[in-house]
Amino acid sequence: MDNENLEFGQVKISDDVVIIIAGIATSGVKGVSTTRTGVAEGISNLFSKNNYSKGIKVEINENTVVLDIFINVEYGYKLSEVAKEVQAAVKKEIETMTDMQVAAVNVHVLNIIQEKEKDKDKEIIESDIIE
Repeated sequence: MDNENLEFGQVKISDDVVIIIAGIATSGVKGVSTTRTGVAEGISNLFSKNNYSKGIKVEINENTVVLDIFINVEYGYKLSEVAKEVQAAVKKEIETMTDMQVAAVNVHVLNIIQEKEKDKDKEIIESDIIE
């Protein structure tokens, strides 16, 4: 955790806060697909505040952050470009919002998602919500 002494006390930033910032930044990158989950887990994630934290590990030492981000990429996007955009977006957001230094953003591409698979998963989740 980050401990910063201010005029009136300390500011401590939780690992979870850094993970959520990284998750939001990652989800904003074109070509990144959400992590595929089972139907029940997918429904619960629709209503969860922490669905951005899936697939992200963080290590904070003093004022330095190292992240491992596990993503699925939509078919048709260049993997290296998506990974570089994720790295840049995450580094920028964490450094801007927390004043911590990002030493590394390691991106792990786990899967390629085709549009048909994405639509199929969405239909299953939506039909279970309606029933």
